[in-house]
Amino acid sequence: MRKLLKIAGIVAAVAVIVAGVSLFSVYEASQQVPEFYREAISRDPDDQQQARDEFVAHAAALASDLHRAGRWQSLFTVEQINAWLALELAKNYPDLMHGELHDPRIVIRDNEATIACRHGGGEVASVLSLTVDAYLQEPNVLALRIRRARAGALPVPLGLVLDGISHAARQLNLRLEWRKTHGDPVALITFSKFQVAGSEVLTLQAVELRQGELFLAGTIARGDSSQSPDDSQPAGPPTARADEPVGTQPLVGTGKKDTRQE
Repeated sequence: MRKLLKIAGIVAAVAVIVAGVSLFSVYEASQQVPEFYREAISRDPDDQQQARDEFVAHAAALASDLHRAGRWQSLFTVEQINAWLALELAKNYPDLMHGELHDPRIVIRDNEATIACRHGGGEVASVLSLTVDAYLQEPNVLALRIRRARAGALPVPLGLVLDGISHAARQLNLRLEWRKTHGDPVALITFSKFQVAGSEVLTLQAVELRQGELFLAGTIARGDSSQSPDDSQPAGPPTARADEPVGTQPLVGTGKKDTRQE
Protein backbone atom coordinates (compact mmCIF):
# COMPACT_ATOMS: atom_id res chain seq x y z
CA MET A 1 0.00 0.00 0.00
CA ARG A 2 2.80 2.40 0.88
CA LYS A 3 4.42 1.68 -2.48
CA LEU A 4 1.15 2.38 -4.33
CA LEU A 5 0.74 5.68 -2.50
CA LYS A 6 4.28 6.65 -3.44
CA ILE A 7 3.64 5.86 -7.11
CA ALA A 8 0.36 7.79 -7.02
CA GLY A 9 2.14 10.76 -5.49
CA ILE A 10 4.77 10.72 -8.22
CA VAL A 11 2.10 10.47 -10.93
CA ALA A 12 0.18 13.38 -9.37
CA ALA A 13 3.34 15.51 -9.20
CA VAL A 14 4.14 14.77 -12.83
CA ALA A 15 0.55 15.65 -13.83
CA VAL A 16 0.78 18.97 -11.98
CA ILE A 17 4.09 19.78 -13.68
CA VAL A 18 2.72 18.86 -17.12
CA ALA A 19 -0.41 20.95 -16.52
CA GLY A 20 1.70 23.87 -15.36
CA VAL A 21 3.95 23.66 -18.41
CA SER A 22 0.89 23.41 -20.68
CA LEU A 23 -0.76 26.45 -19.11
CA PHE A 24 2.49 28.40 -19.35
CA SER A 25 2.80 27.41 -23.03
CA VAL A 26 -0.76 28.55 -23.70
CA TYR A 27 -0.10 31.84 -21.91
CA GLU A 28 3.14 32.36 -23.85
CA ALA A 29 1.35 31.64 -27.14
CA SER A 30 -1.40 34.13 -26.26
CA GLN A 31 1.24 36.82 -25.65
CA GLN A 32 2.93 36.53 -29.03
CA VAL A 33 2.75 39.69 -31.12
CA PRO A 34 2.69 39.72 -34.95
CA GLU A 35 5.89 41.23 -36.28
CA PHE A 36 4.06 43.80 -38.42
CA TYR A 37 2.13 44.97 -35.36
CA ARG A 38 5.24 45.23 -33.23
CA GLU A 39 6.87 47.43 -35.86
CA ALA A 40 3.77 49.56 -36.50
CA ILE A 41 3.02 50.21 -32.84
CA SER A 42 6.61 51.26 -32.12
CA ARG A 43 6.65 54.06 -34.72
CA ASP A 44 7.46 57.52 -33.38
CA PRO A 45 4.32 59.72 -33.63
CA ASP A 46 6.44 62.61 -34.91
CA ASP A 47 7.52 60.45 -37.87
CA GLN A 48 3.88 59.67 -38.75
CA GLN A 49 2.50 63.19 -39.06
CA GLN A 50 3.25 63.54 -42.77
CA ALA A 51 1.65 60.18 -43.59
CA ARG A 52 -1.38 61.16 -41.46
CA ASP A 53 -1.70 64.44 -43.35
CA GLU A 54 -1.49 62.56 -46.67
CA PHE A 55 -4.32 60.25 -45.57
CA VAL A 56 -6.49 63.21 -44.61
CA ALA A 57 -5.71 64.97 -47.90
CA HIS A 58 -6.57 61.86 -49.96
CA ALA A 59 -9.81 61.40 -48.00
CA ALA A 60 -10.75 65.04 -48.59
CA ALA A 61 -10.00 64.72 -52.31
CA LEU A 62 -12.14 61.58 -52.46
CA ALA A 63 -15.02 63.37 -50.73
CA SER A 64 -14.73 66.15 -53.31
CA ASP A 65 -14.73 63.66 -56.20
CA LEU A 66 -17.93 62.11 -54.86
CA HIS A 67 -19.77 65.35 -55.61
CA ARG A 68 -19.03 65.19 -59.34
CA ALA A 69 -20.57 62.82 -61.87
CA GLY A 70 -18.17 60.39 -63.54
CA ARG A 71 -15.52 57.97 -62.39
CA TRP A 72 -13.64 58.28 -59.11
CA GLN A 73 -10.78 56.40 -57.54
CA SER A 74 -8.48 56.66 -54.55
CA LEU A 75 -5.32 54.93 -53.30
CA PHE A 76 -4.27 54.71 -49.64
CA THR A 77 -0.98 53.24 -48.41
CA VAL A 78 -0.54 51.17 -45.27
CA GLU A 79 1.70 53.88 -43.83
CA GLN A 80 -1.03 56.50 -44.31
CA ILE A 81 -3.75 54.30 -42.82
CA ASN A 82 -1.68 53.32 -39.79
CA ALA A 83 -0.59 56.92 -39.21
CA TRP A 84 -4.25 58.00 -39.13
CA LEU A 85 -5.09 55.11 -36.78
CA ALA A 86 -2.21 56.07 -34.48
CA LEU A 87 -2.75 59.83 -34.37
CA GLU A 88 -6.45 60.41 -35.04
CA LEU A 89 -8.60 57.42 -34.12
CA ALA A 90 -8.37 57.39 -30.31
CA LYS A 91 -8.14 61.19 -30.11
CA ASN A 92 -11.03 62.21 -32.34
CA TYR A 93 -13.12 59.04 -32.80
CA PRO A 94 -12.94 57.16 -29.46
CA ASP A 95 -16.37 55.55 -29.92
CA LEU A 96 -15.31 53.61 -33.02
CA MET A 97 -13.36 51.06 -30.93
CA HIS A 98 -15.39 48.61 -28.87
CA GLY A 99 -14.80 47.75 -25.24
CA GLU A 100 -11.21 46.85 -24.36
CA LEU A 101 -9.96 46.96 -27.96
CA HIS A 102 -7.43 49.67 -28.75
CA ASP A 103 -4.42 50.59 -30.89
CA PRO A 104 -5.48 48.95 -34.19
CA ARG A 105 -2.94 48.61 -36.99
CA ILE A 106 -3.14 47.01 -40.43
CA VAL A 107 -0.90 45.30 -42.94
CA ILE A 108 -1.95 44.80 -46.57
CA ARG A 109 -0.53 42.20 -48.90
CA ASP A 110 -1.67 41.14 -52.36
CA ASN A 111 -5.34 40.12 -52.01
CA GLU A 112 -5.08 39.90 -48.21
CA ALA A 113 -5.23 42.21 -45.20
CA THR A 114 -4.58 41.61 -41.50
CA ILE A 115 -5.81 44.00 -38.84
CA ALA A 116 -4.57 43.64 -35.28
CA CYS A 117 -5.29 45.44 -32.03
CA ARG A 118 -4.59 45.15 -28.34
CA HIS A 119 -7.20 43.63 -26.07
CA GLY A 120 -7.30 44.37 -22.36
CA GLY A 121 -4.49 45.90 -20.38
CA GLY A 122 -1.77 45.13 -17.91
CA GLU A 123 -0.08 41.74 -17.81
CA VAL A 124 -3.03 39.86 -19.30
CA ALA A 125 -3.28 41.96 -22.47
CA SER A 126 -2.98 40.17 -25.78
CA VAL A 127 -2.95 41.14 -29.45
CA LEU A 128 -5.95 40.00 -31.48
CA SER A 129 -5.58 39.70 -35.24
CA LEU A 130 -7.95 38.98 -38.09
CA THR A 131 -6.86 38.12 -41.64
CA VAL A 132 -9.30 38.52 -44.52
CA ASP A 133 -9.52 38.62 -48.27
CA ALA A 134 -11.52 41.63 -49.45
CA TYR A 135 -13.03 41.94 -52.92
CA LEU A 136 -16.26 42.89 -54.66
CA GLN A 137 -18.70 40.06 -55.23
CA GLU A 138 -20.55 42.50 -57.50
CA PRO A 139 -20.87 46.30 -57.61
CA ASN A 140 -21.71 47.65 -54.14
CA VAL A 141 -21.35 44.19 -52.55
CA LEU A 142 -18.14 43.86 -50.55
CA ALA A 143 -17.01 40.32 -49.71
CA LEU A 144 -14.81 39.66 -46.67
CA ARG A 145 -13.49 36.10 -46.65
CA ILE A 146 -12.36 35.23 -43.12
CA ARG A 147 -9.00 33.48 -43.26
CA ARG A 148 -7.63 33.48 -39.71
CA ALA A 149 -8.44 34.87 -36.29
CA ARG A 150 -5.80 34.76 -33.57
CA ALA A 151 -5.17 35.82 -29.98
CA GLY A 152 -1.42 35.93 -30.06
CA ALA A 153 -0.59 32.66 -31.80
CA LEU A 154 -3.74 30.89 -30.59
CA PRO A 155 -6.78 30.39 -32.85
CA VAL A 156 -9.93 32.26 -31.85
CA PRO A 157 -13.28 30.45 -32.35
CA LEU A 158 -14.74 31.84 -35.55
CA GLY A 159 -18.19 32.01 -34.01
CA LEU A 160 -16.99 34.91 -31.86
CA VAL A 161 -15.54 36.65 -34.91
CA LEU A 162 -18.72 36.24 -36.94
CA ASP A 163 -20.83 37.59 -34.08
CA GLY A 164 -18.50 40.58 -33.77
CA ILE A 165 -18.76 41.40 -37.48
CA SER A 166 -22.54 40.95 -37.39
CA HIS A 167 -22.79 43.28 -34.40
CA ALA A 168 -20.71 45.93 -36.17
CA ALA A 169 -22.89 45.64 -39.29
CA ARG A 170 -26.04 46.14 -37.20
CA GLN A 171 -24.52 49.17 -35.51
CA LEU A 172 -23.74 50.71 -38.91
CA ASN A 173 -27.11 49.68 -40.42
CA LEU A 174 -25.40 47.62 -43.14
CA ARG A 175 -27.04 44.69 -44.88
CA LEU A 176 -24.97 41.57 -44.07
CA GLU A 177 -25.29 38.02 -45.38
CA TRP A 178 -23.08 35.07 -44.48
CA ARG A 179 -21.97 32.51 -47.03
CA LYS A 180 -19.13 30.01 -47.30
CA THR A 181 -16.29 29.49 -49.80
CA HIS A 182 -14.17 26.33 -49.56
CA GLY A 183 -14.93 26.09 -45.84
CA ASP A 184 -14.20 29.75 -45.08
CA PRO A 185 -17.01 32.06 -43.90
CA VAL A 186 -17.61 35.01 -46.22
CA ALA A 187 -19.37 38.19 -45.13
CA LEU A 188 -21.27 39.86 -47.97
CA ILE A 189 -21.85 43.51 -47.07
CA THR A 190 -24.21 45.36 -49.39
CA PHE A 191 -23.90 49.11 -49.77
CA SER A 192 -27.27 50.21 -51.10
CA LYS A 193 -27.23 52.67 -53.96
CA PHE A 194 -27.24 56.01 -52.23
CA GLN A 195 -27.33 59.61 -53.26
CA VAL A 196 -24.29 61.73 -52.49
CA ALA A 197 -25.41 65.09 -53.87
CA GLY A 198 -28.83 65.93 -55.23
CA SER A 199 -29.76 63.15 -57.65
CA GLU A 200 -26.23 61.77 -58.05
CA VAL A 201 -25.81 58.10 -57.12
CA LEU A 202 -22.59 56.40 -56.03
CA THR A 203 -21.56 52.90 -57.12
CA LEU A 204 -18.53 51.09 -55.68
CA GLN A 205 -16.96 49.09 -58.53
CA ALA A 206 -13.47 48.08 -57.40
CA VAL A 207 -11.76 47.18 -54.14
CA GLU A 208 -8.18 45.96 -54.47
CA LEU A 209 -5.72 44.87 -51.82
CA ARG A 210 -2.24 45.41 -53.24
CA GLN A 211 1.11 45.04 -51.54
CA GLY A 212 1.01 47.87 -48.99
CA GLU A 213 -1.94 49.63 -50.66
CA LEU A 214 -5.73 49.84 -50.71
CA PHE A 215 -7.34 50.87 -54.02
CA LEU A 216 -10.97 51.96 -54.31
CA ALA A 217 -12.85 53.00 -57.44
CA GLY A 218 -16.34 53.48 -58.77
CA THR A 219 -18.69 55.89 -60.51
CA ILE A 220 -21.04 58.74 -59.73
CA ALA A 221 -24.06 58.82 -62.03
CA ARG A 222 -26.94 61.27 -62.32
CA GLY A 223 -30.52 60.16 -61.95
CA ASP A 224 -31.72 56.77 -60.68
CA SER A 225 -29.13 54.75 -62.61
CA SER A 226 -26.01 53.78 -60.68
CA GLN A 227 -23.92 53.82 -63.83
CA SER A 228 -23.40 56.24 -66.69
CA PRO A 229 -23.76 54.92 -70.25
CA ASP A 230 -20.01 55.05 -70.83
CA ASP A 231 -19.12 53.58 -67.44
CA SER A 232 -19.92 49.93 -68.08
CA GLN A 233 -16.51 48.82 -66.81
CA PRO A 234 -15.01 49.26 -63.34
CA ALA A 235 -12.46 52.05 -62.91
CA GLY A 236 -9.77 49.47 -62.09
CA PRO A 237 -9.13 45.73 -62.52
CA PRO A 238 -11.69 43.78 -60.50
CA THR A 239 -10.48 41.61 -57.65
CA ALA A 240 -13.66 39.61 -57.07
CA ARG A 241 -13.11 35.91 -57.59
CA ALA A 242 -16.62 35.28 -58.88
CA ASP A 243 -15.71 31.83 -60.20
CA GLU A 244 -15.23 30.45 -56.69
CA PRO A 245 -18.15 28.30 -55.56
CA VAL A 246 -20.06 30.03 -52.79
CA GLY A 247 -22.72 28.05 -50.97
CA THR A 248 -25.66 29.64 -49.22
CA GLN A 249 -25.28 30.07 -45.46
CA PRO A 250 -27.96 31.27 -43.03
CA LEU A 251 -27.65 34.67 -41.44
CA VAL A 252 -25.53 34.68 -38.29
CA GLY A 253 -27.65 33.74 -35.33
CA THR A 254 -30.00 31.48 -37.30
CA GLY A 255 -27.79 28.47 -37.73
CA LYS A 256 -24.64 26.67 -36.62
CA LYS A 257 -21.49 28.66 -37.26
CA ASP A 258 -18.36 27.29 -38.85
CA THR A 259 -15.41 27.21 -36.42
CA ARG A 260 -12.77 25.97 -38.82
CA GLN A 261 -9.30 27.48 -38.52
CA GLU A 262 -6.46 27.18 -41.00
